[in-house]
Amino acid sequence: MTAVPNQQPVHWRSSRPVLAFTVTARAVLATLVLLLLVSVLPALIGWQSTVVLSGSMRPELVPGDVAVVRPVPAAELEPGQVLLVDDPDAPGELRLHRLIAVEDGGLRLRGDANATADGSLVDPAAVHGVGTVRLPAIGLPAVWADSGRAAPLAGTAAALAVLIALALLHRREDDRPRSARRATALVAVLLAAVALPGASARFTSSTSTPGVTIPMAKWWNCPDVSLSTGANAARFYDLQESRGRTADNTGSAGRSADGTFSAGGVTYRVAGPACGDDFDRAVSFDGSTGAMWTTQAVPGPQTFSVQAWFRTSTWNGGKLIGFGNGTAGAASGQYDRHVYMTNAGKLIFGIYNGNYHTVTTPGSYNDNRWHLVTATFSPGTGMRLYVDRTHIGTTWASSAENTTGYWRIGYDTISGAWPDQPANGWFAGAMAHVGIFDSVLGQGQVAQQYAMGT
Repeated sequence: MTAVPNQQPVHWRSSRPVLAFTVTARAVLATLVLLLLVSVLPALIGWQSTVVLSGSMRPELVPGDVAVVRPVPAAELEPGQVLLVDDPDAPGELRLHRLIAVEDGGLRLRGDANATADGSLVDPAAVHGVGTVRLPAIGLPAVWADSGRAAPLAGTAAALAVLIALALLHRREDDRPRSARRATALVAVLLAAVALPGASARFTSSTSTPGVTIPMAKWWNCPDVSLSTGANAARFYDLQESRGRTADNTGSAGRSADGTFSAGGVTYRVAGPACGDDFDRAVSFDGSTGAMWTTQAVPGPQTFSVQAWFRTSTWNGGKLIGFGNGTAGAASGQYDRHVYMTNAGKLIFGIYNGNYHTVTTPGSYNDNRWHLVTATFSPGTGMRLYVDRTHIGTTWASSAENTTGYWRIGYDTISGAWPDQPANGWFAGAMAHVGIFDSVLGQGQVAQQYAMGT
């Protein structure tokens, strides 16, 4: 008869569930330490980090982000860069805003979320550096401390205490002394691999320093491009809503320029263009009742650009965007400044001033793929039409129709002598990131906007 040796019960601190908690806690702590190191180590090569305390640079930077800046010669400063400077209005304080112009008396800055530029010019000698790396949220404790918010600080301290306790909880068995260490190291590496790309820079095109090369991009998503370029959309409807009839305007015209969805015919949160995290959705119009319109009557602009991402496979055409005098979504009697699709899938940009002026695409775009259409006009530059990054053509016109009205998305009248009129004015397809600018976009800006969504 074979004797069975006595088996000692496994202590609960040596169990696998406890090991899993400990490994996860150590990995989280290691990742936090790594992110903190990334925020302070740049000082070794002459860079500087700062915690964002205000929302003046939304959406690119939000309170709690840590921004890392690199020094640059004054000759390399150019509009579009995010600069950390000595605050000209508050001695001893810093300001992190975007450079929008180089003037005779200094540098003109503006917060991306601000409707107007900063009142005081900045001396180029007061520039600490150009924004290079963004580390999201790791500076939140500094924001809470600055505003005297004890509750979240206490909660953070308690959470750290729990993490440390869990990190020390597991007790290894003698026959498996390295398992926890190996698992912890593996999970820490995986979490760091996921977390660190989120710290990639979005301020400048590229930068290099001895021993360090960090790829960069200027913007995080499609709204960033349209709201941060020199054009700065007055009306911007990202169409990321999940319900309701309000289409939020995030452009400089403010909430009074919000749009209204029709009561039916609109499907929310369908797949959209690849416009960045949290901005990759769209709305779909059914081609018979679905549309969106603004309710704030404005004079028809004589200098403007309109832009929209769209996808469709329709053979009935329809109006993507236009300006008309129809109220509450009703058909307009006066209308132009519009882009519509023919039954064959071609796009036509039209302006009316007693005569019909149009630019038509040679190709069709009802291929069920995402495309970016951009139409611009001013009396000095004429009418220009772009699809994706390509300049389709230019037509001269002296003016657009003199009327007061509303911007219309997905539907309006198309009658009279407009060429290749579609079966009806309703557009059947998906749309996202509709921008209306009070300026003429250039081809370079159009290319940047298209690249962000692809």
